[in-house]
Parts: sequence; structure tokens; C-alpha cells
Amino acid sequence: MLIKSLKYKNFRQFKGENQIVFSCDPQKNVTIILGDNTFGKTTLLQMFNWCFYDKAIFNDNPDFLLNLELASAMYNGDDPTEVLIEIVLEHEGRDYTITRKQDYLKVNGTVTHRDSQLKVTFKDLSTGKTGYIEKNKDMRSVINLILPEDLSGYFFFDTERVQNVAERKDLSASVKGLLGLNVLDNALKHLGKEESKTTVIGSFYEDLKKNDDSKATDALNEIQAAEEAREYQQRIKDDAEGEIDNYERRKEVLEDKIRDLQTTTELQKRKDQLTKDIKSEKDALEKIYSEFPILFGDDAVWFFAQPLYRQAMELLEQAKVNDKGISDVTANTIKELIRNGRCLCGAEIVDGNDAYTHLMEQIKFVPPESIGTTIKNFKKDIRQYDKINTNDRFFQTVQSRIADLLRFKNRIQEWEEEIVDIEQQIEGKEDAKKFQIELNDVKQRLKEKTKTKELAIAKIAEAESRKERFKKIYDTLIAKSDKSREIRRYLAYAIKIQEWIQNYYNDEESKIRAELQEHVNVIFQRMYHGERMLEINEKYQTVLYSVIPETHEKVISGESEGLIRVKNFAFIAGLVDLAKNKTLKVGEDRLENEPYPLILDAPFSNADEEHIKNISRELPMVAEQVIMFVMKKDWRYAETVILDRVNQMYTLQKHSDTYSTIG
Repeated sequence: MLIKSLKYKNFRQFKGENQIVFSCDPQKNVTIILGDNTFGKTTLLQMFNWCFYDKAIFNDNPDFLLNLELASAMYNGDDPTEVLIEIVLEHEGRDYTITRKQDYLKVNGTVTHRDSQLKVTFKDLSTGKTGYIEKNKDMRSVINLILPEDLSGYFFFDTERVQNVAERKDLSASVKGLLGLNVLDNALKHLGKEESKTTVIGSFYEDLKKNDDSKATDALNEIQAAEEAREYQQRIKDDAEGEIDNYERRKEVLEDKIRDLQTTTELQKRKDQLTKDIKSEKDALEKIYSEFPILFGDDAVWFFAQPLYRQAMELLEQAKVNDKGISDVTANTIKELIRNGRCLCGAEIVDGNDAYTHLMEQIKFVPPESIGTTIKNFKKDIRQYDKINTNDRFFQTVQSRIADLLRFKNRIQEWEEEIVDIEQQIEGKEDAKKFQIELNDVKQRLKEKTKTKELAIAKIAEAESRKERFKKIYDTLIAKSDKSREIRRYLAYAIKIQEWIQNYYNDEESKIRAELQEHVNVIFQRMYHGERMLEINEKYQTVLYSVIPETHEKVISGESEGLIRVKNFAFIAGLVDLAKNKTLKVGEDRLENEPYPLILDAPFSNADEEHIKNISRELPMVAEQVIMFVMKKDWRYAETVILDRVNQMYTLQKHSDTYSTIG
């Protein structure tokens, strides 16, 4: 399968009609379309999905595909406006033109659309003969044979789907068809089973039924009923196993998330505690600030004046002021004694006597007449204050408060920094509680599905036993019939052929799966710089393992978003590589397989520079055709290794949110 061209008309932001021609050169097999986010890369990829499968995966209004500018310009009664995608591809010696279109019209002020219309035509490249496929059912079957819808997410690869690849359903049927086993599978289906009248074996049983007596008919009915019951229970069992697998994987994912988020929960608790501690420290800090006015109001003057007191004492000592005054005695005191006429000691004070003369002499040395007395009193006050150590208490109190203040501030700063660090660690992480609720639900569903599976197994055994019992009865009855002998001989040949094809099919399928796993791992190791390996289970789902060096034990590995991307690129590349090179030999015939393209939207998102280069180098080597929609920031890394394989390059231009072009 090679995609030759894509024509589009009025699809989402691409207004008008245009065509992209893709490189089909076997050497320069890469087509690059450059464009940043919201330019229309994903829209281009969805053109393929819509054209092939009538499905477009968009986050907003996925059912409305008409360009919004054209829709807003429509009037009631206008002719319909057409949305169209046409893809021309080559597959198994034919050129197919697959066209899907949809008409939009405005009715009562609302733009609505009709059902999409599909058309498939073809041209035989060897004979030039052209034709078309008439029925919708047949057209869908042809498209699904060219590229099974189950596998379209691998070949039409976008960043939205990559997260769900690990949880896809059973891909075995689609992968086997892609790798050429569908020829054998169709042969097995054609031979069929005894309960189906339209298959070879079923028709033989039906002929036997017509030629045998009623007891044989009853026995055959019982056989067919038992087989139908067994198949029904087998489907229930298979569905249950598929759901069990999905729930087991989801359980592992949830348990990993919860383990990871348990650390986040502890960090959140630590953050809450730190927030409380910071508030407590700030309250204590505020209390210290409130004490400072009181503290400084009481003793600060004496403390800060202490150096001045010392300087004053030194100055007064050097001044040698002759102090003949009496402490606490002032001029007013002496004058009062003279007016009273008697001294404190009782002596009479009369103008001219010794007491009067002595007091008048003394008045010269007491305040305000003498500074000596004032100085004496000042010295006394200084010495008295110095004795009671008020300054030391004040200093120690202030020093203690400042130490507390600094300690509180340092704690607050450290805790606030720790909170910032915690917030960075838990930024973007989710609450573990919702994952625990989902995990409990998953465990309950696992339990229910396991019971369903066990019950189905028991009923399968019961149906097989019942079928075997009535088959013995039936074989005994029909052995008596001459008419049925020839039919039984043909039936025996058909059963033997079926067994041979089934055994060969099982061997080939096992080999192909082993080869696919080998291809995928070789490519994975070239893309991924680390020590991991992939296994592919019976449902063709990829499981990533790490190997413990000491014990060589394999354990399921955790998967980052970037690692998931590399893992799935390896699976795609391995599948494409095997499909390109694999041929299946049946007897003297060789059944050739068809190569497949890769169409990739933003394939390098969340990949580092080294992985971008590795992926860019590998994909053109294994795929017959590579079409990539790439962001310019990623192209600068990919360009260095892939440019020599590029034959076609386009650039997306964004004119508005509703209009882009490509050129």
C-alpha cells in the first residue's frame, strides 16, 4: 500500500480545494509537512481516518467538519456546500481512489449535514481495466482489507492515540491478516465447523442429517446445540479474558500511580504542618515586636546614656570643682531658717551672731548659687544607678529578644523555602484518593470477570462433554447408513485438510509472532538508549520488561510518556518491516505481503533530541513510505538525519483559527 495523493475540500480549517502529492520513491520515501500547534497537522491526519472509516477524532465538535467561515456565510435555501476527501493509493497491483464526501446546508438558521457518501473505484495496473465497487458493505470490506481499522491507529499515528496503545483490545486477527495469514485463516473459515450449514464441513454434516433416520437427526441437533453453547461460552470466556487483561493492566497502572502519589500525600501533609508552624512562628514574632515599645520605654534611656555618664564623670573629675555645699540643702532652705530665727539644732539665728554669719557664708555654696552641689548630687545619682545593674538587665533582655526574633525569622524563611520546594514536587500531580477509588472498582470488576470466566470454562467443559456423548451416538447411527458412507469419506478428507491447515497455521503464526518480537526488539534497542526489552503476547499487545542483572529476572517496567512513544514506534516499525519483507509459502505457492506506509502526526512530542534522531533514522529504513507532520522545533533535530530521504516537503500556514493553507 502506497498513498499517492490526498485531495481535500472545505475540511475543517482547510477552505477551498487543494491536493497533496506524496513521495512514492523507494529511496527518497519521506514526505514532510511542517507546522506548529493549531496549524492543522492533526486535521490532516484525521482526513485519512474520515475518508477510510467515516470517523474523525477531534476534541471539539467532531461531527461538524465544514469550514466554519464557509458555514457562517451560508443562508437558508443555499445550495449544499460540500466537504470532500479523496485518497489515491496503490495496493496489490491496483490503483484505488477512495472518495468520501458530505453535504452541508442551512435549514431554519442552523447548518446541518447529510450522511457521508463513500465511493471506491479502481484501476488494474497490469491490464488498465477500471471498475468500481457498488455496495457500501463491500466498499468498507475492501478498505478494511487494505488497512484493518483495528490497526489504523498504528499507521495513522497521532499523539492522542499513543496513550491508549498499551490498552488496545486483541489485535491478533488484524496483525495476522496484515502479515499474510488471512489466506490460511480464510481457508479454515471456508472449511468451517459442523454447526454451520454454509461451510464445507457443515454442509457435509447437513447432508448426513438428511440421509439418516430421526434418531441420528436428533443426535446431530444435540451436537450442534452443544457446539453452539460451547461457542457462546467461549465468546464469554474470551471477552472476560480480554477484560481481565485490560483490568490487570489498569490495576498495575493505578497501583504505580498510587505508590507514586503516596509520596505526594506525605509531602502535602508536610506542607500543611509547615503552614501551621509558620503561622505559629509569625504569631510569636508579632508578640516580640509588640514588646519592644514597652521594653524601650522603661530602661532604654539609661542604657543608651551609659557612655555619656562615664564621659561626664571623667570630665567632672578632671575639672576639680571645689564642692563645699551640703547635699540636698538649697539656698531657699537656708533663707527659710533665717526667717524662722532658729536652726534645726535649736540654736538662735540673729542677724550678726555666729550662726547667722555661718549660714550666710554657706549660702554661697548651695544651689542655685553653687554648681558644686549640683555636681555632687549628679555624681551621687550616677553612682547609685550604676550599682543596681539596670543596664545589664536591659542589655540581656534586648539581646535575648533579638536572638528570638532572628531564630523565628530564619525558621520562617527555611519553612517557606521548603514549602516552595514541596509545591514544585507535587505540581501537576493528582490526588491519590480518586485513583484508590478507581482501583477498588477495578479490583471488584476483576473479581466479577474472573467468576464469569470460571463459570464459562465450566459450561464449556459441560458442552464439550455433551457434544462428545451425542457424537458417539450419532457416529454409531450413521455408520449403519450406506448412503452416508460416501459423505463420511468426503467429510473425513475435509476434517484432515482442516487439521493440516490448522497445524500449519499455528506453526506459522507462532513463527511470525516470534519474528515480529525479534524485529521490534532490534528496532527498539536502536531507538532507545537504555536496558529494556519488549515481549509480544498472543493478542499482539506489547509488554515492556526490565531485566534485573543479578538474577536475570524479568519484571514489568514502568513506562513514561516518552518511553511509551518509543515502544510503540518500535512496534509499528517492526510490524511494517516484517509486513514488507515477509512471504508465506503454502505448498508450491508463495503468498506475498503488501508494504505499508506510516503517517505520523507530531511523532517527536515528549521525545528528547537523541530519541528524535534515532526515530528519524529508523522509520525511513523500515517503512516503504513515511509521511510526517512535524513541528518546526522538532524538525531541527530530525533534519540532520532524515533530510537525504525527503522527496516532498510542505509548510502549513495559519491565517486564522478557522483558516489554514498548505504550500
